[in-house]
Amino acid sequence: MMEENTRIYTVFTSSGVQHFEAKHIRPLTNDDLMAALRRECEGVEFVIGSATHDIARIKGEFDGVLIFGGLRDYSIALTGLPTIAVYNFPEFLHIPYELFLSRGRILTACLDRAGACSSSISSAMFKDLVEKIKLIQVLKRMRGARILAVTDSPYVNVIHGDLKNVYEGDIRQKPPEEYNRIFTKAVEESLGTEITKIGIDEVASDEDIQNIDEDEAKRIARMWIEEAREMKDTLESEVVKSARMYLAMRILMEKYDATAIATHIRSLVRNPRPEDMIWPSLGDSELQKQGIVACCQAHINVVLTHMLAQYAFGRPSMMGDFTIEPFNGVGIVMHCGAPWNLWGDDRRAPYIIRDHAERRVREHSVPGCGACSEVLYPSGEPVTIWRINMLDRTIYLHTGTTVDGYSLYKDFDYLMCRTKLVARIDAEKVQRHIYQDKRGVHRTATLGDFRRRIKDLGTLMGFKVVEEDR
Repeated sequence: MMEENTRIYTVFTSSGVQHFEAKHIRPLTNDDLMAALRRECEGVEFVIGSATHDIARIKGEFDGVLIFGGLRDYSIALTGLPTIAVYNFPEFLHIPYELFLSRGRILTACLDRAGACSSSISSAMFKDLVEKIKLIQVLKRMRGARILAVTDSPYVNVIHGDLKNVYEGDIRQKPPEEYNRIFTKAVEESLGTEITKIGIDEVASDEDIQNIDEDEAKRIARMWIEEAREMKDTLESEVVKSARMYLAMRILMEKYDATAIATHIRSLVRNPRPEDMIWPSLGDSELQKQGIVACCQAHINVVLTHMLAQYAFGRPSMMGDFTIEPFNGVGIVMHCGAPWNLWGDDRRAPYIIRDHAERRVREHSVPGCGACSEVLYPSGEPVTIWRINMLDRTIYLHTGTTVDGYSLYKDFDYLMCRTKLVARIDAEKVQRHIYQDKRGVHRTATLGDFRRRIKDLGTLMGFKVVEEDR
């Protein structure tokens, strides 16, 4: 489906410089600036505003506001749309930073309109502005996104740890009867993302799923096995079952016109025997190779975080249970699977196909042991561990550097989940913020240090950002 352009209402309050008498440099004109932005911001339609602004029309027709120069009338910056106010250097400064910060959804930027700075500094300013504009594109894309949650839970979202401002972080409390309405309304109002929930009844009654091409499933399974470093503790037939789950996920996404999927069922039939169990892990990794957000478990807060990372940074993320080990100073994100294309490009992380830790049969290499991948994360990579929380409109984050868990722990491959991302973090500080029934057990891990951009994103979303390691 062709995505609509992001429409940004653009305002120039001046020509960009004041009292300009320099003889050796040429100021950047408004026309030249717009030409440069249009080259760099594909899919963005910059609509130049008039001297007077119809605020109601702007709120109804545009996705964001971009302002160059100081303001005497702040109304155009306070529409409630994601807004970027740019200070033209050198020009008298009339940007009320404190006011904008208190009102939310307003980022500031700076441009060297006179060409007075070094070329590297001028380029950095322009790049920063382009990246901030692209965050408005991300939020536009979120408004057109549709999540398919495949779960038999009565709740549209994994509720454990997600009831802040409903019940204050007490695991003993039950969610309110109207929880689904509260949660979906929060998602709709903040991000405009649609959520559709189905369960095993819809899956088991789908004729296309029940008649999946077995030869195609075997072909996909062989591809996964050939691309893996090795396979242990599981059977090829289990990998074929995972390929059937992947094909079922593709069928469901097409049927429900979904752009992202979260799968928390463990079979394609009702009342499965232990040996009939299937997990979506390998299918999730295959979809992530294609730039599609796919998560195990219907934890919508995490799915939304994955979507923001994919759309903003072009990188897939790992969902995992999170724990902290303070004596080694590490945090561990763990699950039975992770992306294979960690950097969002053609590079691949090595992985081992293994049985699933969640299986009902305890033996290895037997029917029902399942299949997933142990992704071997590289050491020395910056990583952002984060998650949005819809009900308290907050983004929680900290950053670290990946380390080799096998060098720290014995029998590491058989501890907890199969894939374990281990990161050196400020463990004691982070530990004060995190406990399971307040923040939830799951986190998103995205390779790269995206702290600054996530803070910018939080501002444009109107969300508070909590830096757990600061």
